[in-house]
Amino acid sequence: MPHDEPLAIVLSDGRTAHVVPHGDGWLLEVGGVQQSHIAEPGAPLSLAYARWMIAALGGRDPHRIAQLGGGLLMLARAIAARWPDAEQVVLEFEPSLVSLIHSQFPPPAGVTVIEGDARAWIMQAASDSQEAILVDVFHDGRIPPAFSSTELAAHARRVLTDDGLLVVNSVAGPELEFTRRQLAGLQSHFPHVALIVQGSALGGLRFGNACLIASGQEIDAEAIREQLRGDASKGALVTDVDALVDGAAPMSEADSIWSPEPTLPDVSASIELIEKMQQTLKALLPDRRKT
Repeated sequence: MPHDEPLAIVLSDGRTAHVVPHGDGWLLEVGGVQQSHIAEPGAPLSLAYARWMIAALGGRDPHRIAQLGGGLLMLARAIAARWPDAEQVVLEFEPSLVSLIHSQFPPPAGVTVIEGDARAWIMQAASDSQEAILVDVFHDGRIPPAFSSTELAAHARRVLTDDGLLVVNSVAGPELEFTRRQLAGLQSHFPHVALIVQGSALGGLRFGNACLIASGQEIDAEAIREQLRGDASKGALVTDVDALVDGAAPMSEADSIWSPEPTLPDVSASIELIEKMQQTLKALLPDRRKT
C-alpha cells in the first residue's frame, strides 16, 4: 500500500476510522484518538501507553500471550519483534479492522487473530493457559464495564499461569475514583498490583493513560523501571498502590461503570490572563503607526 493514501473505514457502529501515514508507518485514528501504530518491526512505538504495556512485561520471556482488543495489532507486532517465539492470540471485535489486517496489514508469524467478543473468549478460555494477558479495549475513548470489572480480573487470574501477568491499558486523571476502584478489583484476585502513570495524571492535573499491572508473583520493578528509563513520556512505576486505593470498592460488572470521558485541562483562566496582558501592552506601548 502506498504511504501517501490514507484510508477511511466504516466501523460496525457507523463511526469512521482513519488509517493515515505516520513517519515510516501507519496510524489508526478513531474519533480523533490515536489507537494503533504500525511501524517497521522493532521500531519504537509512537504511543506512550503502548510502550508502557511492553515495559510492563519487564524481564519476562512470555511464550503464550492473549490480547483482548487488537486494533491493527500494534502490541502484537511489537511483542513478535521482541519475542519471536511467542504464540499470541488476539481478540478483536470490529470486523472491518480484522478484514483490514488480513487484506493490508497481515499479522506476523506466531499471531492468531480471532474476530469476536474478547469478554466471552476469556470466560471460556482454559485455566492456566496463558503466561500474559494484555487488555486494551476502548469504545469511543472509554473503557466498557466488562473490561474493568472485578469479574474480568477473576477470569484473568484463572486463565493465567500461577506466575502469569495481567497488563491493562486504563486511565487516570482529575477524577481518580475509577482508577482506584479498578486497582481494588485487581487486588481482590492478585497478590501483586502496580501501575505505570505520569505524575501529572496521578496528581489530578490532567487526564491520561495508566498501565495497570497484576501478577501472581512479585513484579520485577527494577526490570520495568529499566524499560521506562529515558522514555519521553516520563511514565513512572508505582508499586505501592494501597495508599491510592485507600479502601475503594472494586467495580462489579453489574455496576455498569464506564471510565470517565477524556477531558482536556480548563485553560479559560490562562486565556483570560493572556488577553488582559495583551490589553495592558497595547495601553503601555506607543502606537507606532502614528510615528
